[in-house]
Amino acid sequence: MKNVHRILFIAALFFTINAQAQDSTGLTGTPIKEVQYTSDNSPYLTQEWYRGLVRDKSGKPYDGVLINYDLVKDQIVYKNGSSSYVLGPEITEFNIPTGTALYTFKRGFPGAVGLTDKNFYQVLYDGNTKLLKHYKKSGTGATDESLYILKGDKLTPIQLKDRNSFLKVLSDEKNKMQYVIKEENLDFDGADDVAKLLAEYDAYKAGRGGN
Repeated sequence: MKNVHRILFIAALFFTINAQAQDSTGLTGTPIKEVQYTSDNSPYLTQEWYRGLVRDKSGKPYDGVLINYDLVKDQIVYKNGSSSYVLGPEITEFNIPTGTALYTFKRGFPGAVGLTDKNFYQVLYDGNTKLLKHYKKSGTGATDESLYILKGDKLTPIQLKDRNSFLKVLSDEKNKMQYVIKEENLDFDGADDVAKLLAEYDAYKAGRGGN
């Protein structure tokens, strides 16, 4: 009986180690059961899966990995052969090139209301200041998208319809920003205009030596 228990223990230990073992991608993931979703109930960022890049906290890149982003669980999922895996907290960045867009996500930013440094954000502008987008989806419901500006160590939520929400963040150069808005005809119909404004802000601050 002792031998039987010993065999079962070894088998269980082997399964646990194997479940977290590196596969041919070089990544360590937790196996999950693959579910077939429709475009209506999918939790993923993109309907198709694309080969992208993930990077761990040491900066090591893993390229050519078939990945997607689960908006409901805020997790990176990748496929290797017929198996699917979830990547753990050691991954801090991933890129998904779709052919028409490049999605870059990072984590490790300061916390905001309801969010921590473990949450992923899409990086829309990656300068001295940063423009970030956070996705949240509950089950099969609609996807909520929230914009944030990171300036220094403070993450501030902004609204495109309320330009004061982001001009307040840039209040140290308010007059210059008002000039840029007028000259560039920025109407803030989309996040791209905020990204342009932040780029101008960063360039202006750099030109003045950050003062």
